[in-house]
Amino acid sequence: MSEPTFIVPHDFTFTADTALNHAINISKQINAKVAIVHIVTKDSEKNEAEQKLQNLIKNHPEQNIEMNAHVIQGSIFTDIGKLAEELNASAIIMGTHGAKGMQKVFGSFAMKVIISTTVPFMVVQDNAEVNTLNNIVYAIDSSLESLQIASLAGNIAKLYNSKVHIIAGKETDAKYASKVKMNLKALSKKLNTLHVNHHLELIDTRGSWLDSIIDYANKVNGDMFAIGYDSDKFFASNDKFAQSLLFNKAKIPTLIINSKNITKSDY
Repeated sequence: MSEPTFIVPHDFTFTADTALNHAINISKQINAKVAIVHIVTKDSEKNEAEQKLQNLIKNHPEQNIEMNAHVIQGSIFTDIGKLAEELNASAIIMGTHGAKGMQKVFGSFAMKVIISTTVPFMVVQDNAEVNTLNNIVYAIDSSLESLQIASLAGNIAKLYNSKVHIIAGKETDAKYASKVKMNLKALSKKLNTLHVNHHLELIDTRGSWLDSIIDYANKVNGDMFAIGYDSDKFFASNDKFAQSLLFNKAKIPTLIINSKNITKSDY
């Protein structure tokens, strides 16, 4: 089995450095490689960008992780994802200084970058603390999408030896409450099969669901959120909940997965 690879889009900013440091930090736990990619629009820009990336790698204080430079002429909306799929990357780790900052870098189609690939996308906010991945907070609901990323979330937890906290809001509607409990049981069964340490909990949703998730993560020292979406069912760029979690006030990195491409057999 080849070594895991993380992709880090880099535009020579402090924000990108934060994402790179995060990728390096978690790579140490699993002996992974880091591929740093910069997208240019003109062929004439390639040499300068290649030299900058090489200098970045050469001068980085961490030299025990294998880092490779990739300069691609193309579009950020498609070619980051293409490279990740070509390298069979475990995740793309991207830095941002918030929704407005992300829009400033990527234009009004910020979420288009994230949904361009089947590879999981981890968003790391500017000035976020670089932690190990000890606790993953995985929020579910009554939908099948909650089940569809069980295998992926479990395998990520195995890679990092993490504990998965699967949470759902307490439902007053008996029908939805029954579906949520069925999902919790199914996920627990799957994670037991994968031998992943996990905890199930129904939580009170005082205020918004988003605030409840963040409060829970703070309580358990969460290092990462995991959420799924189905881009066939709605446009991710209009999903206010997903965007709010990506740019959460606690600055906890968020792993977002396109469950559209995870088949029923995956759980």
